[in-house]
Amino acid sequence: MGKDLLNTILKEGTLIYTKLSTSNVWHQNIVYKVENKSVSIALITGFLENIIMPGQAITLKLTNEEMEYLFIGTVGEIQPQFPSHIKVNIESIKDLKNSRVFPRYDVYLAANIKSESSGEENFAIIHDISLTGMAFYSKQHFEIGTEQLNLTIYLPNKNTIDAKGNINRKSKYDSYIDYGMHYTDMQEENNNSLYAFFSVLEEEKSRMKENFLNSIKKHLP
Repeated sequence: MGKDLLNTILKEGTLIYTKLSTSNVWHQNIVYKVENKSVSIALITGFLENIIMPGQAITLKLTNEEMEYLFIGTVGEIQPQFPSHIKVNIESIKDLKNSRVFPRYDVYLAANIKSESSGEENFAIIHDISLTGMAFYSKQHFEIGTEQLNLTIYLPNKNTIDAKGNINRKSKYDSYIDYGMHYTDMQEENNNSLYAFFSVLEEEKSRMKENFLNSIKKHLP
């Protein structure tokens, strides 16, 4: 099961992403404690919204410069009192080579994507992004490799980012298609805006870790 790997990779205060089996959304989270084959993490609002219950399947994800680790398990004990947290019983670990040169971020951003061939504009949801490419959900069918796409990404600070790209991966689901795209053209101004957005995400991570160290850690059993 890789107990040594579990204790080596996941440590107290490590920032991770988590996803319940009832949800398609990755939520940022933080490791409270690692004990044997269990990991304690925060009981966040996103879990409550997706009706978290003991025994439910859950995945923890940690990505670094070289690897992406998926810790797959089930929800064990749920503690709603402060500091509210859950214990995840880890059952298996998958490690995948991270082929991206630049860090990638799990996000949920609205976007419009227009095919240069048809001129039709389509709504999309970006769920993974880096300085070289992104992944997004859409109902529209795009071709791999040959179709040039124009995209406009809408950031939370009301700024927009424009770029061009080609599809390099697609996976079909019942109500949407999951695409991978690499940028073929992005102006320096847009690249700088994207980099500034990533800096904001890193600041949010720092605040989350600081809150754990200053306000939560001392109250854990």
